[in-house]
Amino acid sequence: MEVKTSEIYNELPDIVKERSGDIIGLPPPPPGDGNTDADPPGDGNTDSDPKHQLRNFLEKLVPSSDRDEVTDQVRKGFLLRDKRARVRPHKSLGKPKPLQVTRQHQQAPNRGRKRLTGRERRALGLNTIDHDNKSFATFVPINAMWRRYAQTLLGLAHFRRGGWTAGDRDTRTDTVQNRVRKMDYFGCLLRVSGSRCSEYVGITGIVLKETKNTMVIVCPDDRVKTIPKLHSEFSFVVDGVGFTILGNHLHQRPADRAKHNFKKHSLYL
Repeated sequence: MEVKTSEIYNELPDIVKERSGDIIGLPPPPPGDGNTDADPPGDGNTDSDPKHQLRNFLEKLVPSSDRDEVTDQVRKGFLLRDKRARVRPHKSLGKPKPLQVTRQHQQAPNRGRKRLTGRERRALGLNTIDHDNKSFATFVPINAMWRRYAQTLLGLAHFRRGGWTAGDRDTRTDTVQNRVRKMDYFGCLLRVSGSRCSEYVGITGIVLKETKNTMVIVCPDDRVKTIPKLHSEFSFVVDGVGFTILGNHLHQRPADRAKHNFKKHSLYL
């Protein structure tokens, strides 16, 4: 029994007939009843191809003058929701300012652990030195390490092989001055050669701690003394060369002092 369709309706696609045949009771199509004019299989343009069926359906609906554009339009993808309108600021408002990151939003370089603040360090006593249990003999090995460090940093042996005599007009003298100022003095055996306070003159010892304003040293008699940098002169010897530096030129934290250059003729050799 053949099912005839009215002329006012279009014939259903084959895929619709196959899927709805069991529901409405349509008989299976006879073998060999397909369209003989269809494209060969494997070409992607058969009647069973949904894209091909959609293209045929649209070509029947649109005017004949627009049928050439159906294939191009079918290939395009369409967004199934409303496109969000882009809000553009008016020219009079100018460019948006960059986001300013506050301290609270800045990530710490070592996140995951909390650093102690300066107040917490002072409360725990980490900045104080016990003057009772320090001996000069304990820091003699540290002074030997500091001498090797100073010899490597200053490179005096190399300069002397090149004829350096520590002259004021020699550019190598300026290089040595900058290195002496930037070096770390922890472990240095120095002597207070001058000071406004006569009680500090002549004190000799190994540096235990250096701050912005003071030098804490341990003397050969195992006494720990704090010497202010301001208005004081410190002398020490490296590789047979004696140095005398003003404490006013060391009036910085050791970490900050390494960022600045040394003034000329402010170091006595």
